[in-house]
Amino acid sequence: MRLLLIIILSVICGGGELLAQPVIKFDTLEYDFGEVRELGGIVQYRFVYQNTGDKPLIINTVHTSCGCTSPAWSKEPVLPSKSGYIDVSFDPRDRPGAFTKSIIVDCNASEKNITLYITGNVMPRPEPLSSSYPYEMMDLRLKATTVNFGKVIAGQSASKEIEVINPSKANIVISPSTQNMPPCMQITVKPSILKPGEKGVIKCVLNTAKLDEYDMVQFDAPILINESANYDLHVKTIVYEQFADKDKKNAPIMTLDGESFTDFGEIPAGEVRICRINYKNTGSNPLKIRAIRNACDCISVRIDTPEVAPGESGSITVVFNSEGRTGKQERYLTIITNSAVSQQVVYKVKGNVVK
Repeated sequence: MRLLLIIILSVICGGGELLAQPVIKFDTLEYDFGEVRELGGIVQYRFVYQNTGDKPLIINTVHTSCGCTSPAWSKEPVLPSKSGYIDVSFDPRDRPGAFTKSIIVDCNASEKNITLYITGNVMPRPEPLSSSYPYEMMDLRLKATTVNFGKVIAGQSASKEIEVINPSKANIVISPSTQNMPPCMQITVKPSILKPGEKGVIKCVLNTAKLDEYDMVQFDAPILINESANYDLHVKTIVYEQFADKDKKNAPIMTLDGESFTDFGEIPAGEVRICRINYKNTGSNPLKIRAIRNACDCISVRIDTPEVAPGESGSITVVFNSEGRTGKQERYLTIITNSAVSQQVVYKVKGNVVK
């Protein structure tokens, strides 16, 4: 009997040990710097997190979406109930306008990859008129030809304005083109006729309810100058779904089959490698793949099954082209879904390109 009791206690203790794990919880996942002066120097924000689990938490690495964004983090293991940090620095020099940057945190917690965001608007340096309005459409000068709406909740609208000026000696007529204008975009110009020396604005309104795309979206919106010359405004936005706690109850869940990475090993330079990300919907509603974020042109993806019923499986085909690459390669794919539980799933592709 005593031996049996010892065995039972050993199993219980061992099981508790297996269940023990670190859990990372951030105070916030997004920070808005607001207005940042272009020549005001680097700005920084500290994302603070706590280890709410019962094992030491280790930050393996932190990746950013832009060279203008630099991370620094707690290198020592963070004990249970203790806190750590991720310092994110943003250099606004030569980056006027609105910005949204992502930071992917790779750790040993139950949720291995967490995406943080910094946003803001860089106020440009004071410059002469020709530099303040650096873009030209015939005689019209514009402060920008790119309209960056930043992050917009799916189904909602957002608006941005582009300032323009007429430096010529004749009137300039500006109007939205009726041809090839995306249904989600509405453009108005005030005033529509710019007199010599007069300033105006091109107002762009994005209605995401008429946009069947998610995550990072880009398209062109055409305008007419003097009713004849066609020019394009380049539109950028990040469309995302906002979930409430109640949405988690019956949410679809994307569960990967196996590891969250593929290692191609050694790849002869110039050769192509293909892998398949297999997953299952372990939730209660249909799972939809909204988008796949990929920062490298060496990677192409194909969503084999855009929608997966509960209990069913799907796949994503990933193609890595090693042409023009040498040495160790690590690329991250962020899979965006309609799940309140697994809205973003990060998958890593790596290998070593050899000559």
